[in-house]
Amino acid sequence: MMQGDFVGHSTNSSYLNSLLKAMKIKSSKTELLHLSIATLLVMAVGLSFNHYRYISWQFLAIFVTAFLIHELAHKFLAQYYGSWAEFRAQLYGLIITAISALPIMPFKFIAPGAVMVGLSDKNKFGRVALIGPMTNLIMGFGFLMSSYLFPYSPYMYVGASFNAWIAMFNLLPFGVLDGQKIFDWNKVVWACTMASTMALFIASYL
Repeated sequence: MMQGDFVGHSTNSSYLNSLLKAMKIKSSKTELLHLSIATLLVMAVGLSFNHYRYISWQFLAIFVTAFLIHELAHKFLAQYYGSWAEFRAQLYGLIITAISALPIMPFKFIAPGAVMVGLSDKNKFGRVALIGPMTNLIMGFGFLMSSYLFPYSPYMYVGASFNAWIAMFNLLPFGVLDGQKIFDWNKVVWACTMASTMALFIASYL
């Protein structure tokens, strides 16, 4: 019985320590500046869909949260693993996103930057890459299920399709995208995640 009590206490302490560790988020003025610039550009892309004539706060909220939660998920998990992790805007990404904010552009790309991490463990690095698209996948399915509760709200379908698009783009196994890192880490996980994302994308337009 003493042993059982000790194990229970140890388990609770382990959960508490893990929670406290996850809450110790470190940032810097440089990161906040880069993230602010990137967020403003993402908002501009969202406004460009209506040619800047009409501001829908619900629509903007969907755009901004899909981007921010994706990036912060990378950061939080990497820091939980003990790694330095901060968002950095990238010049070519800012230019592409800024061009996408022009109303005349028929295709929109949101890639103002990325979270830089310093992990050498392949499994941890793979999980950090995976968690970004996974947050969009979870939010997307959340919006899709909410569309049945609020069938007359167009924002539910917008939230589902936009999060699916963000996840699918990032899951492409090319270059510096999350998909390449996940594919190199675990091809089965990549295939299952991509299949789920494609299913969400299709379902959001049905």
